[in-house]
Amino acid sequence: MIKKIKSGIAGIDEMLNGGIPEKHHVLISGGPGSGKTLFCLEYLYRGAKQNEKGLFISLEEDPETIVENVKGAFPGWKDFDQMLDKSIFIIKPAMYDFKNFSDILQSYVVHHGVKRVVIDSSTLLRFSFHETLEFRKRFIEFLGFLRNLDCTALITSELETPLRSKLKFSVEQFAADGIIVLYNMPRKEKRIRALEIIKMRGTDHSRDLVPMKITQNGMMVFPGEKLY
Repeated sequence: MIKKIKSGIAGIDEMLNGGIPEKHHVLISGGPGSGKTLFCLEYLYRGAKQNEKGLFISLEEDPETIVENVKGAFPGWKDFDQMLDKSIFIIKPAMYDFKNFSDILQSYVVHHGVKRVVIDSSTLLRFSFHETLEFRKRFIEFLGFLRNLDCTALITSELETPLRSKLKFSVEQFAADGIIVLYNMPRKEKRIRALEIIKMRGTDHSRDLVPMKITQNGMMVFPGEKLY
């Protein structure tokens, strides 16, 4: 039996038949404003509540901005400040390449006992390579390195289009163990948040497109419900 890590995000573990397979790497994909970063930070927050330390590696936003955004989105997390630099580490490396990432990850896993990792985002990594083939090779090597560490990782990625009907996948989506797609879908005069699990190696999972909400206490996914 494959051991699973509970994300702690309402509805997700039910859709994953118990959670994310341990030591797997899952892409959290979506367009701008779909909630990718918040989803990943809740994964770390819920882990910290279970005494599992987490590391968030940002390639774009400063840690201070990320913390402010989390507090604004989830004001119900009264203990979030207490977790920072103790059970949740948020860093922005001066250099972002796979060698630097590998060194950082190994250091935090060995010296801090990190069990959950988030990298935000693979899209910026891809742009640093001139050749797609070279990026694919290095990315697959990096995923192999991740698998050998005692941690379970989420990696965000931007979709070329936010439209579900025109969904296309890039190199990293084919290489990853799992893909969870977040949508911010237009419905008349407003947008509706939704989520679907495209693939997840090592476990059966729901294949439904389901509603999702961002509440003051975290994200909520509604398995079995339809979009209206």
